[in-house]
Amino acid sequence: MATTSPLFDINQLNIDQQKKFDTVYNELKSKHTSYLQYKLNLPLKNKLDSEQEENEWRYELHRFLRARKWNVTHTIKSLQEMIQWRIDNKVDSILEHAPTLSRMDVLRRVIPSAQHGYTKVHRPLYIEKSGLTRVNKILNMFTPEELLQCHIYWLEYICQRAREHSRQLGKHVETFTSISDLHDCKWNIRKVFHICKEFLYIDDNYYPERLGQLFFVNPPAIFPALWDIVKHWVDPVTKAKIIVVKKGSGTSTLLLQHIDSDQLPHEYGGSCKACSTAPNCITVYDWDKDTPEDEKEE
Repeated sequence: MATTSPLFDINQLNIDQQKKFDTVYNELKSKHTSYLQYKLNLPLKNKLDSEQEENEWRYELHRFLRARKWNVTHTIKSLQEMIQWRIDNKVDSILEHAPTLSRMDVLRRVIPSAQHGYTKVHRPLYIEKSGLTRVNKILNMFTPEELLQCHIYWLEYICQRAREHSRQLGKHVETFTSISDLHDCKWNIRKVFHICKEFLYIDDNYYPERLGQLFFVNPPAIFPALWDIVKHWVDPVTKAKIIVVKKGSGTSTLLLQHIDSDQLPHEYGGSCKACSTAPNCITVYDWDKDTPEDEKEE
């Protein structure tokens, strides 16, 4: 089993792309060296390896170049902003930040979800029962800043899963797949759309080219109206990666085209036995037992 990610191969690029890659790399060499030293000095339990970080940096450059349509000036500016943003928000230590870890535990009760296996093309798979989101509890239990920190944690965690899987496979994996189950989604979900808009900004600006596919399953009758609000914030490249699956038996058929049965929960047509709670892989916390009748969400 491989213990390091495959080395970035610049020869996969054409001559013009190689020149642009080298231009960006050389222009940011000093800044990245300083940033790498900053990361290596962080008091982390899981120590970083400078050679592996350098290799990941090359993949990062390639992702940003693709996202910025190979515009060198825009790519350099975006990467500079990304580095500063990561430092300002202490992103490189967020996976070991105890308060955020505790909030993530609570958030998984408010939004039932699970990091769950891999797709057929080895992307980490994340499944969320978005339709069961306890909207009022999110707004009452978290500040907007705490929710942004949780989203950054989620992104870092799933990117780490991709990186670790790359080492296991000896093959580079940098994208992930999400399934958003909209069953029982209600109008009040709009109350958190302003936060979702900020999530999208972070995704587009600091984690470009990370989303592989996003499946919306069990869309309710109100989905078109909700999508009319959200679609204006979604980058066209991201839109092309979104698949809306109509309710019915076709859901399982389509998902199984992309995900092996043993990697998919039973409720979506899979046969997962790996989860300790299988066949109920995504546990739904019973908030009603803790909530007075007059405080329950509409």
